[in-house]
Amino acid sequence: MSSIERLDLRGLLCPLTWARTKYALQKLPPGAEIVVVLDHRPAVPDIRRNAEELGHEVVATREPEEGVWEMQLRRG
Repeated sequence: MSSIERLDLRGLLCPLTWARTKYALQKLPPGAEIVVVLDHRPAVPDIRRNAEELGHEVVATREPEEGVWEMQLRRG
């Protein structure tokens, strides 16, 4: 089993965070997962909404350290 790809978007703001996430998801095979790392709080619900609208699944969202979020996404 391959490791889950990580996409570090710390330092970026909306809508660039979603544009980069969408591009990364498009490169994955269906069912593959990616962890997106963010430090821009408004990007978390934005990425969730956009990913779900396109048929992807938000597997988990966590805040491993204050001000940094990790979103695990599965390509639909």
